[in-house]
Amino acid sequence: MDDWSFNVNVGASLNDSQYEMLGYSGGLIIPNFFAVHNIDFDKAWKSKEEGWHDQTQAVFANAEVGWRSMIYLTATGRNDWDSRLAFSDYKSFFYPSVGLSAILTSMFDTPDWLNFLKIRGSYTEVGNSYDRFMTTVTYPYDEEGQRWSSSTTYPNTKLKPERTKSWEFGFDAKLLNHISANLTYYRSNTYNQTFYAKLSESSGYTSIPIQSGNIMNEGIEMALGYNNQWGDISFSTGYTLTWNRNEVKRLADGAINYVTGELIEMPELSVLGYGTTDARLILRVGGSMGDVYGQRLLKRDLNGYILNDPATGLSMENQEVYLGSILPKVNMGWNTGLGYKGLQLGLTFTARLGGIAISETQSVLDAAGVSQISADIRDAGGIPINQAKIPAQDYFQTIKGASAYYTYSATNVRLGELSLSYSLPGKWFKDKIGMTVGFVGKNLWMIYCKAPFDPEITSSATSNFYQSFDAYLLPSTRSFGFNVQFQF
Repeated sequence: MDDWSFNVNVGASLNDSQYEMLGYSGGLIIPNFFAVHNIDFDKAWKSKEEGWHDQTQAVFANAEVGWRSMIYLTATGRNDWDSRLAFSDYKSFFYPSVGLSAILTSMFDTPDWLNFLKIRGSYTEVGNSYDRFMTTVTYPYDEEGQRWSSSTTYPNTKLKPERTKSWEFGFDAKLLNHISANLTYYRSNTYNQTFYAKLSESSGYTSIPIQSGNIMNEGIEMALGYNNQWGDISFSTGYTLTWNRNEVKRLADGAINYVTGELIEMPELSVLGYGTTDARLILRVGGSMGDVYGQRLLKRDLNGYILNDPATGLSMENQEVYLGSILPKVNMGWNTGLGYKGLQLGLTFTARLGGIAISETQSVLDAAGVSQISADIRDAGGIPINQAKIPAQDYFQTIKGASAYYTYSATNVRLGELSLSYSLPGKWFKDKIGMTVGFVGKNLWMIYCKAPFDPEITSSATSNFYQSFDAYLLPSTRSFGFNVQFQF
């Protein structure tokens, strides 16, 4: 048994979340004094009430078997009882994982320059519950009507927990004592996603949640590093790259409406719109989760030239156009550190390649004539359209809100972080304590960016769909900090 090793862990978890809200909204008697007793109840006001209570109970286990410190087999299992599954046909969900790794440099004779090589592979399933209140009739509070009302969504007790199945392969290596390399390829598919199918109004409901869908993600994660020291001088550098591609394999097209028994037709799903622009994020089979489409373009004549009618000027026409994906193709990072005795300097550069950014702010500023580009075009006598120049005001007010003209590349390169620290000599403190003082700055220098705003900011703290969309956002900020560390 000396060749074998075993490690087993078992446990349980309890996650309990509760939210209650009771309040009022309305005009104020004393301006800018925000208190319940300052609400003007003689004018328009509304009472507000909302609440929920979620609880997830789980048990889990992890087991690892090793052989001669060369081969390891790991398996895990977890079962969740989620309160959001109440009233459904599924009271809990189980998801397992299994992984196998082998250290080849311990199994075979390898060249001296190859210090370490491990290959690994794994298969994993992850389960998630759907939103609360989807399996039973609810009575939400209608703030407009100031009354309790019944939900317009028909409850579906056949809903299953969402499930993601993924596998990955990769290796970890160390060469020439100072070079490290890691490479991972992964692929995952997410099933049982929730969509809403329409119902006849005669049923008393407008929609029913149903489940279908298959979203595929695949990608590569790579890291290269070098670390060495020569006397009092140390040097380290590292490069990381992540590439991800996702594809909508299936939506709810062909799924069964449990109320009517009919097949659902859903070749596409319009997820959301971007502010007052005409941009729409639309999911279509064969497309990605980030595909954005514009809905209007400048009207053109039969020869394909932009139409400039002498009587009415420029005009727009409804025409869908693919703008691109808000998701990046590649993310990269490069960090380097240089040390001499107690002095340490660190630099981190980051780059995002691919994807689009949309600016509602720029559209409004151009139409109002207060942007730099509108001033430049006025100074140039207008913008060239065909063989003539169109006044800046006519052009920008015509294309206002047309996202096709306010879509930019989201590619950007920046100095993400700079740090400088110094460890004071221990003899200054009679070797009783250690002290390090440092400076750190983040987001210091935008080296390359074609968009009129920072494409990495988002208009929503909860939705990834609003990334790279600017709707009157504040500029991204630089930050500077100083720190002092003591070692006892």
